[in-house]
Amino acid sequence: MTTKEKADLIKATLTMREILGMYGLGSNARHHRIPCPIHDGKDRNFSFTDFGFRCFVCGAEGGLVHFVELYRGLSFEVALEEINGHFRLWDDSLELETVESDTKHHKKDSAFRSRRAIAKLRHERRTADREKGKAEKIRMTLLEELWRLDANKIKYAPKSEDEPFHPLYVEACHKLEYQQYLVESIV
Repeated sequence: MTTKEKADLIKATLTMREILGMYGLGSNARHHRIPCPIHDGKDRNFSFTDFGFRCFVCGAEGGLVHFVELYRGLSFEVALEEINGHFRLWDDSLELETVESDTKHHKKDSAFRSRRAIAKLRHERRTADREKGKAEKIRMTLLEELWRLDANKIKYAPKSEDEPFHPLYVEACHKLEYQQYLVESIV
């Protein structure tokens, strides 16, 4: 049986949910989404259909066999055999591999491992950028609140001793020091 025939048999027989179940991954899927197992994601960014998958964070996408390649760091042929080892879709007598084919598998395995490492690094960089963006957004929100309180303290300050305090002036007096503390602790 050729490699293409094996891949076609897997596509015709199995679904992505069954492949994920082989590794204990798809059991808590909601709307066909789970945390990405390729880059060990925490959010449900890994979407799958019956025939393939896509991670919206690390950009990994492909079919059933390609998922096994990326997840386990295997070459295409070894991934086919791993799927067959679990589901027994075809009977193959053990073939003796030559040293040359072992070298090919080793080169392919290391290429897939490096692709997985690159995807993981890309995800970590994006996560770090997102965290920096969140921190900057929080800092800007705190600064805007500080500026608002400072402006209200000046704008609504009583003009004479007999004039009653405006509620925005009272709020500014109460919250201004605490807001300054928050801004200084973030910076």
